[in-house]
Amino acid sequence: MLITNAEERSVLAACRSLHEGGYDVTAVSGTRLAASQWSRSCARRLRVTDAREDAQSFVEELRQELTGRSYATLLAGSDRALCALSRGRARLCELTELGLPAASVVEQALSRECLTGAAAIAGLVPATSIRCADLEQALAAARGLGFPVVLKSTEAVGAHDGVVRSVPKGQIVTSEADLALRAPAFRDGLLVQCFMGDQIVSFGGVMAGGSLIGVAMSRYKRMWPPDGGSVTYSESMLAPAGLEAMVQRLLTAIGWEGIFELELVQVGPEQFVPIDLNPRTYGSMALASAAGAPLATIWCDWLLGRSTSPARARPGGRYRWEDGDLRHLAWQVRHRHFRAAMSPLRPHRGVVHSHFKLTDPLPLLVNGLHLARMYLGKLLKWGGRPAR
Repeated sequence: MLITNAEERSVLAACRSLHEGGYDVTAVSGTRLAASQWSRSCARRLRVTDAREDAQSFVEELRQELTGRSYATLLAGSDRALCALSRGRARLCELTELGLPAASVVEQALSRECLTGAAAIAGLVPATSIRCADLEQALAAARGLGFPVVLKSTEAVGAHDGVVRSVPKGQIVTSEADLALRAPAFRDGLLVQCFMGDQIVSFGGVMAGGSLIGVAMSRYKRMWPPDGGSVTYSESMLAPAGLEAMVQRLLTAIGWEGIFELELVQVGPEQFVPIDLNPRTYGSMALASAAGAPLATIWCDWLLGRSTSPARARPGGRYRWEDGDLRHLAWQVRHRHFRAAMSPLRPHRGVVHSHFKLTDPLPLLVNGLHLARMYLGKLLKWGGRPAR
């Protein structure tokens, strides 16, 4: 197996799952401090150009690796990699099984506007979103929807001039001044979306052969940033009646097959609003594996024609992203929310961590070094110096 973006915690979860499923994994990254590459689940490390710097070189270096070695399949570990691989598939498809739907389907899966249309078809509650060309339109849209609103990029990635860039994460804004400050960051297209609440759930799974063969649902308990970011602590749960069928219809409408995560806001006992589709490995995927639904292994087994049985994650499992939870704690203390700050300190049984694993300790250490280097770079960029 060849998998990109070894620096991502989602890819570490995929590597561990695949290793336990009997696969040898080569993990690819643009940095030496990539946690997955230091895991016992990684058989080989490969360093390539980051798609954010040069997507053509990224694809070409993968092509060279596939020419020199035999791999059963190639998995994308980020939206950037997915976009680059889809656009460069002609150079790769004869060398390995890519498992990608048509290029037009990949583009739809990465489009927030397409998600809204598919939600309506599937019977889910579509989020009210308005596409805006400039700040004046964004302000008018926010006034019409009423604050708070959520600012989002129209696409999950920005692809221009041979470079596949990350886009800003969704941001909750509470005033016109806040909107005017944040909107300019969304250079590749801006959606102003009605804020639907904070009861966020994750519906992860594998769509294959027109049906869901793996499902792992969880409820977000904490996030970083706290007002709407990536999950730092979550608990697995059973999918409510009817939700699986609606998610399957949504993915069918888009055309997606493969690993995915659909983030939804629960607005009623059986009412859900899709807010993001991640058509790839996702951050809390370690929880799915720990709860009995190893999604990466399920997808690869199906893709390669191996025997596989439908799997549903058990409820009651817990997941923690270590450094995200620490930042959540620090933010709560800084804002004098001391009761909320106690939550990350409470011990729980049966918690699976994004990096820490007693039998696989190096990824946690390497992630710490990666974060230290990142923060040092920010200090130097801002003109500061690290304390002695």
